[in-house]
Amino acid sequence: MAYQTARQVEVSYKLQTVKGTPPSNSGAKAFRINDGGLNLTKDPINSNENRRDGMTTRGRHGSRSVTGNYTGDLSVGTFDELVEALFWGTFDAALTIDEGTAGLSSATLAVGANTITASAGSWIASGLRVGDVIRPTSGLVAGNLNRNLRIIGLTATVITVAEDLTVEAGPIAAYTFVRPKKVMQGNTRRAFCFEEREIDIDGSEIFEWCRVGSMALEMQPNGMATVNFGIVGRNMEVQEGVESPYFTDPAYTTSTGLTAVEAKIMLGSEEVVDLTALSLNFDRRASGTPVVGSVLTPDVFDNNMTVAGSITGLRQDFNKTKAFLEEDDLSLHLLFAENAAEPANFISVVIPYLSLSTSSKSAIGQDGPRTQSLDLMIGVDPRGGAYEPCMAIWQTSAA
Repeated sequence: MAYQTARQVEVSYKLQTVKGTPPSNSGAKAFRINDGGLNLTKDPINSNENRRDGMTTRGRHGSRSVTGNYTGDLSVGTFDELVEALFWGTFDAALTIDEGTAGLSSATLAVGANTITASAGSWIASGLRVGDVIRPTSGLVAGNLNRNLRIIGLTATVITVAEDLTVEAGPIAAYTFVRPKKVMQGNTRRAFCFEEREIDIDGSEIFEWCRVGSMALEMQPNGMATVNFGIVGRNMEVQEGVESPYFTDPAYTTSTGLTAVEAKIMLGSEEVVDLTALSLNFDRRASGTPVVGSVLTPDVFDNNMTVAGSITGLRQDFNKTKAFLEEDDLSLHLLFAENAAEPANFISVVIPYLSLSTSSKSAIGQDGPRTQSLDLMIGVDPRGGAYEPCMAIWQTSAA
């Protein structure tokens, strides 16, 4: 008789549209998992009988719930559907902007050390926003083409980017820019069916009507950037033998895992290279609700999203302390790119509107550098115009 090992487990999932009815068994996606797992639990129903023999009547099983989490290395295109579900959003299509785009008709360009200036029209009207990553694909000199450029400032006619550019006086009459797809907070709720296939013992656990209740993004020195998805569902069933696996040939992405050491990090207008840890936590506090007449919750209820974060880095000045004291408006931009020639495939995570809620430093007398830890207070961006009205923006070069 075989025993199941903790390694020979395949996790796959697919969007589920009808509660209690699993989706078709084709077209699922595999979760490239590091660790984690889901479990079904049942609330106990205990008897209150006062027995004359001094013993206790055995209880019964009550309401069911599915909880757990899955952790994986961050990689391009791997977790897009789960991010959409957490955000209640939908990735928009990649945006292509050229000299014929509405809002820029007949405008010519000039390129400065960190700016791209249009002679007329409006970059904002064309669809660009602060925090976007754009790629010039034609019209500019070779040194400016096919690069991932982070927009850190935007007016009607001027794009300011974090990267250094080759100056071009212009006028540049023909040009093309691509802004890859992105997702923000919306109001489309989604549920999934997850399968944990235990290969050694030829069986599966099928978890139905599961919502993505939370996500933690973690960065540590000399480590992969990781994402941990918290999952809450309604029910589970077991399938064995010829019925396992339920999902046939789940699709695996082949993108390279993204590391923390290669990430580009901006806090406010400052490029940060001295962080020792960073975490972002997105939470919708999802849960079921016990009811009379059924052991199943009518739904998994997720709520308004909260975003919290913290960063720890080496202390070299008082800039962050002063930003904490003055309650300065800041932003956080994380750009994870594959170790490849430009334009490298990427994931960009932007928190556009935050302030520092705490600032604490390491104790005096410890070996090594003094560090400073900062907690982030995050809310929806109210500025409008060149700024998206959201709490977080997830952008990727994945198709």
